[in-house]
Amino acid sequence: MIAMSSYEPEPGALRRQAEAWWVRLHSGQATRADADAFRQWATHSTAHAQAWREVMRIWSALDPLLAEEAARQASRTRAFSWAGVSRALHSPGRRAFLGGAVAASVAAGVLAVEPPLGLWPSVTDMAADYRTATGEQREVALGERASVRMNTQTLVNRIGGANAHGIELVSGEAEVVTTGAAEFFVETGGGRLQARAARFNIRHTGPQVCVTCLDGRVLVSVGGEQRSLEAGRQVTYDATGLREVVRADVASVSTWRTGTLSFDRMPLSEVVAEINRYRPGKVFLRNDELGRTLVRMQVSLRSIDNAPLMIRELYGARMRSLPGGIVVLS
Repeated sequence: MIAMSSYEPEPGALRRQAEAWWVRLHSGQATRADADAFRQWATHSTAHAQAWREVMRIWSALDPLLAEEAARQASRTRAFSWAGVSRALHSPGRRAFLGGAVAASVAAGVLAVEPPLGLWPSVTDMAADYRTATGEQREVALGERASVRMNTQTLVNRIGGANAHGIELVSGEAEVVTTGAAEFFVETGGGRLQARAARFNIRHTGPQVCVTCLDGRVLVSVGGEQRSLEAGRQVTYDATGLREVVRADVASVSTWRTGTLSFDRMPLSEVVAEINRYRPGKVFLRNDELGRTLVRMQVSLRSIDNAPLMIRELYGARMRSLPGGIVVLS
């Protein structure tokens, strides 16, 4: 049950509470007590009622997309368990989210841990020691050993307590600077990176991990293989193993630090995927032929909301806007 509080929450908090109620009431596990508590919540004030109406409006508009997304997720997500979520969110060092009510999506008759369309944080997101929301960047100091600059949609866990001697990059992208005080390591995507005095960028936004050494030296180990990276060198790996070391386009790797996204002859489908990392909501591209179009454009992160408009104007895409920051390009 989602707890009530005596103070009037901010509008953003009310919206998150309304989303949590939507999830709970559609979970198939809602009780009569939940229904009574929901009625009390929804009638608490006009702001509560308005937040609920807005959530209902969003889901009504998104029904077709949600059905498609749920079918896609059903093949790769595990069954949802409220007890499991509660254990994850209340473990030491983790933050609870709305009293244990978290987002889930309905897929093939069961609940999935991954939220529909990524419109709110998942269980894994909320359980991370450090995370960045969509469009957010932050820097974290890890004792005297290292600092980590986290890009958008990034999850990081400490390894070794408050004065961490290593981290796990669960997903996302980060630039790590090690001070030389001691060996520091990063575990991500089945690999292990080690450095003493170095600066390196790690991107793990899919099945492949890309490591770029910007200064110093980094040792990359995966499945018994090792590669040593010097400044200006890059290596990728995935479940099949390590690739060979190549020369890096350092300017391209570090572009997220400048506040600008630059695309040079990149397929539009990949451009849209990158925009979705930085822009709240989600952009859908429903035209495969258009998705193969090679794109040249620059987008300021400060005006990332205008990216779909730029695509429409530059490449002739049809655009439909829906509530919740959803845009469909075709």
